[in-house]
Amino acid sequence: MLYGVPGLYPIAWREFLTQAWRAIGYANTAGIPYGRPYVKYTPTWPRSFTPTDQRVGDLVARMKLIPVRDLIQGKRILFSDDSIVRGTQLQDTIRRLYSCGAREVHMRPACPPLVFGCKFLNFSRSRSVLDLAGRKAIKELEGRGETHLEQYSNPCSEKYCAMVENIRARLQLTTLQYQRLGDLMNAIGLPKEKLCTYCWDGAE
Repeated sequence: MLYGVPGLYPIAWREFLTQAWRAIGYANTAGIPYGRPYVKYTPTWPRSFTPTDQRVGDLVARMKLIPVRDLIQGKRILFSDDSIVRGTQLQDTIRRLYSCGAREVHMRPACPPLVFGCKFLNFSRSRSVLDLAGRKAIKELEGRGETHLEQYSNPCSEKYCAMVENIRARLQLTTLQYQRLGDLMNAIGLPKEKLCTYCWDGAE
């Protein structure tokens, strides 16, 4: 599902094969330009979260993405990514967009907020589920990161909205709107019982 915000300049900043299709679809539907204002240089590490040292990972991420200032300056930018895990490298990417003259920076992740740690895949170097951006927000709002998780997973709840706003403010985004789980399942075309949704809603 595409979310229209008029006047924006949609980009895919991470993996071309995973997010360019989404940004292109957004641009085509909204009738606005699509661009890639980062040159991606990848002969180094294949994935920037591979290094065990966070400082090395941040450096690799910075080296891999070279901004093209002429495509950023003065623009209202909406960018697409597959997810927000911890938000550590994302925060730096957003700062770099602003430092290159972006007027606004909006984000539309392709999946819902990660509230539960994945039991099956080690897709992140996070040492704790509390490193997830969603859990950090919950901890700031509740004083603990393990409370009311069902409500925080419900996009219709006030707690969910508060969590998203906390993440948006921390990342310094102009707006942040996650994909809803129902819309994601509709896009995939499979019933929920044939999909693993644990990291989003805790369903096993």
